[in-house]
Amino acid sequence: MAKVSVIVPVYNVERYLEQCVGSILRQTLRDLEILLVNDASTDGSLALARRFEDDPRVRVIDKPHGGLGDTRNWGVREASGEYLAFVDSDDWLEDDAFERLTEAADAGGADLTVFNFVRENVTDGVSRVCSLPIDPAAPREETAARVLAELIGPSPDSGAWRSVEMLGCAWRRLYRRSWFVENGLSYYKEQEVMLEDLPVSIQAHALAGRVLFADGAYYHYRYNPDSLSTRYRPGKMEMLLSCYRIVEEFLSSRGLSEQYGERHQAWLLRSAAHSALVNAFSPNNPASFAGRWAEVRGILRQPLVQRAAASRYLDGCTKADRLIRALLHSRMTLPVYLFYSSYARSLRRDAGKK
Repeated sequence: MAKVSVIVPVYNVERYLEQCVGSILRQTLRDLEILLVNDASTDGSLALARRFEDDPRVRVIDKPHGGLGDTRNWGVREASGEYLAFVDSDDWLEDDAFERLTEAADAGGADLTVFNFVRENVTDGVSRVCSLPIDPAAPREETAARVLAELIGPSPDSGAWRSVEMLGCAWRRLYRRSWFVENGLSYYKEQEVMLEDLPVSIQAHALAGRVLFADGAYYHYRYNPDSLSTRYRPGKMEMLLSCYRIVEEFLSSRGLSEQYGERHQAWLLRSAAHSALVNAFSPNNPASFAGRWAEVRGILRQPLVQRAAASRYLDGCTKADRLIRALLHSRMTLPVYLFYSSYARSLRRDAGKK
């Protein structure tokens, strides 16, 4: 049994795959099982992946197209290592990543090990370490509880946690495989659930017996602000609502709704509805004025959004939180339309300056 099964979903990443896989092959921990799971790529990714099979640790799996979540799940079913790691195929790792992380996980008996990463901005070449605002002297259980809470949603005392990036990402964690499988963790279809790895990260943190937070930044995440500021996602609100409902059902099943319910409703307003309204004003949205108006009105009239907006939980949070809650609670399409049209333009201007 390999120490780590590394699952790399591959879909039309011919440009980046060599850097990604090369960083895994160079790991100082040699005891790896490397699963390159091709999700029906239409470029040269599969042929390039096959070249890496000269290394006996590499296995290429070619599957029908199913999206990122389905591809990760396929890899988990094929994996046999003591630990699981997910690496997106346009990212890369420090050479000692798995040696350091498995040493820490073994020493701490961790089911789940969370680590920091480096954000690599592709537009200006600037690298920045992204870490968690945790107190190293705080008890492990206290830190684990705080991270679970911040994954579920914001609070009046979130403070520095507001600026934490990619907290719910699958690739930011090392998982004990037997624990992952025994708990039935499985990623959702990205065609139906936006942020398909966030519910799994919440479930993992709620179910883990021991969670470890490792020092050091071992993962390099390729970040493209231009893509994020202009991309339009049809049906974004509906897919974010699916994410919300999955987490809501899980919290209810674990008896956690009373503790985290309002916090999760705050996520629905602050992250889901807010993001969907910004999305409506993407320059790549082909809709006419009437179509965007209908999209904004549909978000405002969504019953779950209005239920969340009726809560006064965000009133104790930031000025921006209070503004978003007030706008959504008003259900007035015109002011919300004007605000988000202007706000989306300002985001694009800011992205262009970075």
